[in-house]
Amino acid sequence: MSEFDPHRVRLGANKELHARPFPELPAAVRLVHLCVRSSPKTWPTVRGWIQRRITDLPDEFSGRWVRDAMDGWCRVELHTEFVAITLVVPDGLQFSEVADAQWLGQVPSDIFVLARLTSEVGQAAFDPQFEAVSEFLDGSVLAASNFSPDTAGFSNWQVRFVDDPGPEASGRLLQLILEIETYRTLAVVGIDKVRQAHPVLQSVATALPKSIAKALDHAQMLQMLETLTAEASRLHEIWEELAWRIGANQAYHNLVFQRLADLADRPSGGAVSLSQFLRRRLTPAIATMETVMRRRDELARQVEDRADLLRTQLQLNLQSQTRDLLASLERSAVTQIRLQTAVEGLSTVAIAYYALNLLTPMIEPWVPHDQLAWVKAGLAPVVVGSVWWVLSRIRNRVSH
Repeated sequence: MSEFDPHRVRLGANKELHARPFPELPAAVRLVHLCVRSSPKTWPTVRGWIQRRITDLPDEFSGRWVRDAMDGWCRVELHTEFVAITLVVPDGLQFSEVADAQWLGQVPSDIFVLARLTSEVGQAAFDPQFEAVSEFLDGSVLAASNFSPDTAGFSNWQVRFVDDPGPEASGRLLQLILEIETYRTLAVVGIDKVRQAHPVLQSVATALPKSIAKALDHAQMLQMLETLTAEASRLHEIWEELAWRIGANQAYHNLVFQRLADLADRPSGGAVSLSQFLRRRLTPAIATMETVMRRRDELARQVEDRADLLRTQLQLNLQSQTRDLLASLERSAVTQIRLQTAVEGLSTVAIAYYALNLLTPMIEPWVPHDQLAWVKAGLAPVVVGSVWWVLSRIRNRVSH
């Protein structure tokens, strides 16, 4: 049995804080950044694909792996649902040669992000093709992005440092920009499933009964309850499929604008800033996701309320039917008791009659013939009373 380690939690928390330190990169550098969907189940396959390009990537590493040689600098980071790969593009090579189409075409999973970044020192003007241009850190850094992919599939980032801040500061800023590119893409992953859920919600809303106050028979209420149960199941499937995804998208959306706030983003030269562009394009998509989930929750509450009301009505109907059944049984019992009493009366007379006929031969030799009728008449009340008493004793014993 292993010894208890009292420092396990503390060291694990500290390790998490230092799991992904900022890289050190020169201010003048070209980078290729891509993110590929990955999970513990698919990671061995994705790792094999990465090792075709990064042959010295180890099979086992914790959180991140970095090759420090600047000509071949690269960094691989494991995240919850993707793996991020960043490579330096050496002088003389094109971006498409470092991340060539043949290698990308063999990827075993979805590519979330595919971007190229060119960083330089100076104040050269940006190409007017860029959709958003911003100043960072009080104008010491300019950044521009074209979020539309080029013919090779790359989104394009350009960064200009007014002065060289050194590898630590430039590496930190370039990492934040790559995170903006990563998170702004991940913030809208799954938006197609959200759009597909909208007609399902419309169908559920149409199928809901407008009112169940009108009188319905038992079969109609059971059919309506079955319909509500089916609609509740459809809504639960939507929740299972989208709840975690939309929650993750909201977190990524918040991270995008947190990174831009950390960089003190502001417009440059009258152009649309990164914050303005992304808030106009990205935030409505997140609002749509939130609206879909809010609509799903409202419909789920309506379905549950109507189902509860139907169950209550069914229970009241069952109680009414039970009350009517008990009343019917009570009437039947009274009738049965009356019939039983009548039968017992007739039985008493019949038994007394046969008992008297049995006694007559036994007393006939001892009674004069002219007095026999009087003796039988005197015995009749005694026999009837005795039979009634015996039957009453038997009835009382059985009832007890």
